[in-house]
Amino acid sequence: MMRISDIMEKEIINVKNGKKLGFITDIDLDVENGKVSSFSITGSTGNFFSRGAEIDTVFWRDILRIGCDTIIVSIGSNFDKNQIDI
Repeated sequence: MMRISDIMEKEIINVKNGKKLGFITDIDLDVENGKVSSFSITGSTGNFFSRGAEIDTVFWRDILRIGCDTIIVSIGSNFDKNQIDI
């Protein structure tokens, strides 16, 4: 069994494009069914004016694996090799 505080310390990474999405800041529960429906995350945008806070949602169905240090999710389109900066 895992505690909420343990999950909130793990970094979220999207397997489809390799991007680090951030960390969990809030958990949405489906009280009627007793299940986690989604997580609110705050990621780093790199923008000075936003102070690095961009809030997004990761749904439980998008989580592939919860590991020791990271949570691997599958969100969006597949990796595009033309997006690589060399």
